[in-house]
Amino acid sequence: MLSMNRFAVALLAIALVPMAASAYTTSIHAPAVLVGLYQGTLTNITLNITPGNGQVTINNGSSLVGASTVQSAETAVGYAASYLNVSENKYNYAFTIGNNNSNVSGPSAGLAMTLLTISGIEHVPLYRNFTVTGTINSNGSVGLIGGIFDKVQAAKSINATFILAPYTQNQTSEYMLYYLSQQAYGIPVVMVSNVTQALPYAFGKSAPEPIKYNITTEYNPSGIENASQACPACNYSDFASITNFTFNFTNSQIESINSTKFGALKSQLYGQLSQYREIAGKGYLYTGADLAFIEDPTAFIFSRYNDSEPAVYSMIQNITYGCESLNYTPQMTSSNYQLVIGGEARVSWALATLSEAAALLNSSQTSDGVILSLYDAAPSISWCAAASKMYGIAAETGGEPIAASSYVKAEAAAGISAAKAKYGNNLYVDSAESSFNRGQYAAALYSLAYADVFYNSSPTNYSNAKYVVSNAISRASGLWPTQFALEGYFYLAEANASTSNLTKSSYLSNAYTTAMLSISLSNLDSMLQSNFVPQPQSSTQQSSLLQLQEGLSSLNAELNYVFYALVVAIIILLLILYELHELVKAAAWRNRPVKRGKA
Repeated sequence: MLSMNRFAVALLAIALVPMAASAYTTSIHAPAVLVGLYQGTLTNITLNITPGNGQVTINNGSSLVGASTVQSAETAVGYAASYLNVSENKYNYAFTIGNNNSNVSGPSAGLAMTLLTISGIEHVPLYRNFTVTGTINSNGSVGLIGGIFDKVQAAKSINATFILAPYTQNQTSEYMLYYLSQQAYGIPVVMVSNVTQALPYAFGKSAPEPIKYNITTEYNPSGIENASQACPACNYSDFASITNFTFNFTNSQIESINSTKFGALKSQLYGQLSQYREIAGKGYLYTGADLAFIEDPTAFIFSRYNDSEPAVYSMIQNITYGCESLNYTPQMTSSNYQLVIGGEARVSWALATLSEAAALLNSSQTSDGVILSLYDAAPSISWCAAASKMYGIAAETGGEPIAASSYVKAEAAAGISAAKAKYGNNLYVDSAESSFNRGQYAAALYSLAYADVFYNSSPTNYSNAKYVVSNAISRASGLWPTQFALEGYFYLAEANASTSNLTKSSYLSNAYTTAMLSISLSNLDSMLQSNFVPQPQSSTQQSSLLQLQEGLSSLNAELNYVFYALVVAIIILLLILYELHELVKAAAWRNRPVKRGKA
């Protein structure tokens, strides 16, 4: 189909060669972003093509035109002439970008200029009611752009029937923004990889089709055996409550999504969450909760995408304050230490992520950046909420009080130094350092274990995933190692059931990674258990609670005193008013006029 269109365009160009020697003017709508205002705008780009010597000029009133825009125009002209097999030097190309005397910069009008040049050389007008964004390369391929949300909003202002945009793969952040923008404003986003794909739409020969956003992954929980409860001391009922908490948290985010605009996505999210509940129901508690956790940011931004930059900034600040308040943790004991450490690590991850989200927001100049900062911040809410739940359970769990020894502190310090040299700064290394600075040395080592698994750049052979999973299950002891070993087993079973090589490879990768994390945490737990030191029953919690209770009692007593004082004052005031009323009444009686009868 596309080759036929190109053939037809070529014939048309040949037929119009005598015509092309004369001047011709053509125009197109191109969206832009008002930098820093989080607002899109449409500008009209006009091309006047005349016989000449290949000169390319851009006019924008008296304002500046950026070098990248000039380069885009030259690349557009070069490719268009080559595509039509005509000499670029046969014409002059005078582009006019709007006429609002505003500075123009950026390469995202490259595709628009290419379509204009083809239209101008051929003397064939473009389809009027559309807009287009995308950079142009010398080979005719279309490159990615920024600010798609603001640009689609601008397209809405003229009720464009569609917008052409650079191709991107499904389930990338760019694709998510495309779909979000399309559904929010009701304008199809048509993805094109090159000029050849764009031409049928630009000349009105092909009808636009809205993109679809597919997040569905079909798991096979019914075909997998129930998870073995291999950790009698782990208190699975408590962990199950944390898992259900995560499900309910994600479910509440999905419920907030606008069904009119995003009904198809909302249905997919509910379907996925139903699968995750089934997975947890088979005993793979962390696996189900982890999948729900991964789904939550998507639900979060689709329910909050319209938040303004100040609103998102305020939200990030509020979440940060809430997470920082969780620095007060229950005393660690021989029975609850894995919940305490798990909570401490998650608070550190959340604070590091919130810092990144705030930095992204501060540097953002388009709505895309605001939305993506929301996406970055979303996991922090779940992490801190889960940490709070873990602390609540840990506070009610008995056991002998313990603390990390000086050896654990030294290991954490050495590990952070080594990880920085090996991996640089990343979420888990930064979190480890943050935990260390708060005196949470075991939590720092937990974060380093994640860094070693997720950021290790050494080649990995996933074909031995079965062996690694088996090894993890046989060695797992304690809450987290057991849950990760079971997750590895779950993904291994999914890989065996998969008929797609691509999906099978992805499952084997997950199985290997989670099993390696289980082994790493098993080794770490063995070291920690040997290097915990007994502690006296901490009075910190009791004194803090006592101070809080005393403070509340004092406040209540003070409020009661004020209340009673007010009551007494009101009674006295009423008595005074009554007495005044009686005095006024008596005075009025004494001064009344005397009525006299007629004689």
